[in-house]
Amino acid sequence: MLNDYVAWIRDLALPTWADRGFDADAGRFRERLDHVGAPIAVPHRAMVQARQIFVFAHAAECGWSTEGTQLAERAMASLERDFAEHDGDETSFAFSIDPATRAIVSPVRDAYAHAFVLFSIAALYRLNGNDRLLELADRTVRFVERRLTDPLYGGLFDALPAPGEKRQNPHMHLLEAYLFLERAAPGRGYVERAAGLVALFRQHFVANERLLEYFAEDWSVSARAVWEPGHHFEWVWLLGEYAALSGEDTTRWADALYASAIGQGLAGGLIVDEISAGDDAILKNSHRVWPHTEAIKAAATRHAAGDADAHRFADAMAAGLIGTFLDRPFAGGWTDHVTAVGLPLVDYVPASSLYHLVLAGSVAAKGFAAAPTLAKAER
Repeated sequence: MLNDYVAWIRDLALPTWADRGFDADAGRFRERLDHVGAPIAVPHRAMVQARQIFVFAHAAECGWSTEGTQLAERAMASLERDFAEHDGDETSFAFSIDPATRAIVSPVRDAYAHAFVLFSIAALYRLNGNDRLLELADRTVRFVERRLTDPLYGGLFDALPAPGEKRQNPHMHLLEAYLFLERAAPGRGYVERAAGLVALFRQHFVANERLLEYFAEDWSVSARAVWEPGHHFEWVWLLGEYAALSGEDTTRWADALYASAIGQGLAGGLIVDEISAGDDAILKNSHRVWPHTEAIKAAATRHAAGDADAHRFADAMAAGLIGTFLDRPFAGGWTDHVTAVGLPLVDYVPASSLYHLVLAGSVAAKGFAAAPTLAKAER
């Protein structure tokens, strides 16, 4: 099933989103499509633009998209034009804009969105080597470190204006961005920044071998003491990537997260959304597309470490994706969220999930012998 999954990414999903999912007049990606693949007029978020820039830059690097470079470069230009604000030696990005007028809808500076801006820069720089992208990365990092970082308790504010709550999720994606930047442009301090985020992970995020999601500003545990199996899988892969770049042994943490996600995180062969940190009771027995992609990536990490069952698990996750989520409601689309019995919970297809799908496809293609090798797209 991994073969079929990778082939679907390459042959159906990417062409569909390069066409229907891109506004050629605006030079910008669509936020979401309806049940027949037509664009829906909702505010466009910087986070989604950044994710799609990554998708098509990465697909071009993999040889899966002949138009990926052009689309990614055009979208990066419009991301700067429409969302960015340059202030001194810093650059920040508004949360969302009106797709028709380009007017700012939300001026909030969101930590999660800035992590993905850096992630997209890494992918595009790796593809085209444009040094101006590294300058933009430096300016964005300065904003993150000076404005979005809590000087008292450490870690990221969720957004500016800052709420009282903190989340592990923006830190996870900032770690991802720094790891990709380190691979694209080593020796610029990115792996050291990644080390600081892994230290936060060890100090605050994990309790009783569960990755907690929500915290008060001082890192005390929020009343919402929950964990998500999908994020356990995501951290397993990231800890493996960090270990490869830093030389630090992360096995203990990765093993614990993988074991709990496998042991408590599945129902009916699919990954559940949310579990109580107190007693591991399932709180949300619904299923999203993205945790299954993260499970494939985590399984690839385990497979590389010699886990004999990891390949089978990855194949089962690919089968779950194909059987429940993919290629509906139109070819190259997906049902993003379903109930415990598989009924759709959304009536649109969000562009934001393509990042998860494509990255898992490339990890599978590299990590498992059963998956097809990366090859130039023939279209």
